Amino acid sequence: MKKNLKLLSSFLFFWAFLVLFKFGAGLHYTLLSPLGNRLMPLWIVGILISLCSVIQLILDIPAGMALDKWGYKKILLIGTFIFVLAGIVLFLQFNSLYYILSISLATIGWLFFGPGRNAYALSHATKKNSGTFMAYRDVFSSIGIVLACLLLPFVVNTSHKTIGLIIAALMILASISILLSPKDHKKITLLHNPHERTHKQRAHVLRNMTLALKKLNPASTLLILLDFTGAIFYGIVWFVVPLIIANAPSTTQLLGLGLSMFDFAVVIIGSVLCTFVDRFDKKFMVFLGLLLFSVAGLFLGFSFGLPFLIFAFIATTGDEIASLPLWAWLHRLDKNHNKDGLISSVINLFEDLGWALGPLFASIFYIFIGPKLTIVIGAIPIFILLLVYQFTIRKHLMHISLLEAPKKPHKHRHKS
Repeated sequence: MKKNLKLLSSFLFFWAFLVLFKFGAGLHYTLLSPLGNRLMPLWIVGILISLCSVIQLILDIPAGMALDKWGYKKILLIGTFIFVLAGIVLFLQFNSLYYILSISLATIGWLFFGPGRNAYALSHATKKNSGTFMAYRDVFSSIGIVLACLLLPFVVNTSHKTIGLIIAALMILASISILLSPKDHKKITLLHNPHERTHKQRAHVLRNMTLALKKLNPASTLLILLDFTGAIFYGIVWFVVPLIIANAPSTTQLLGLGLSMFDFAVVIIGSVLCTFVDRFDKKFMVFLGLLLFSVAGLFLGFSFGLPFLIFAFIATTGDEIASLPLWAWLHRLDKNHNKDGLISSVINLFEDLGWALGPLFASIFYIFIGPKLTIVIGAIPIFILLLVYQFTIRKHLMHISLLEAPKKPHKHRHKS
């Protein structure tokens, strides 16, 4: 207990930075669809948001190089200050050009935040407190998103000056917090992956990727498809729900809290699931998880009151129940663990691709079939994955323990 309190107090400004950054940046991202809808056709808004996600995906490696070269704290400060400019741009003018400029600046801020936050945490965490350090990292990040979602209904229809001022103010406070955070202790290499140990492997990354996925099938493919379809679903929800709040604020008081439920529920149920469900058959666990995820997702769009919160919680629970056994199975199949970085990068690639496609699909379907059916369509790929799972997994055995595998990386249900 004393060690945890010391960890909290020693990095108090860093925890404050995580809360404030996610508060401001999460609010900005959540407002992109309703703000864009004021200025231009919705399908163009979807293309812009998707394009920014693709650009961020392309620049991830150069961003990691910059972090390693100039220091995590310094680059986090620069990225946060650029996000301040994204808020100031919204405050100064509100037209299509300034809207695009604000999204572009925010993309740079997001680009450095994810890897920078993780690298800073890893540079300070020790073997003894690494689990607690990473748990605090996830909890404080989630608190920021919860605050953004709770504030959303109150600011979604306010003036661009109010929105820009709030975002800029939060990011200024985040800049001050990271400035006052402890200095970097050491440098770690973000880009070093276990599969990049020889020149031959680096020269045949695509071949290595194919062989690794084939060797670790079906767990690797199922995990990739789960993250991909899940990201499409979450991307659609985060595009559609803010539009609903903006267009019908009197009937959507709980939707802001509902949005936060997707990620915050993981903090509550993640550790409980590992110990409670380990006794159950793992094949049935994956089936049950996919079933809960897909059915809750299908029903999510039909009610925007209290049932939305319930189905959001069930969907997140289903996602976790399905992914935990697959993560443990992947760990069991990978005997040598010499391609962990490669597999991780492929999974992240498809997850990022899902986040890029989700807003694009949502912007098109929203126009023609409305918000409810758009959310339903977002859950259909998960239901298809459930059917694929049933036909491909019958001959495979999953005699594994969730407790044998290392802790599953925290999966965000929001922009990160």
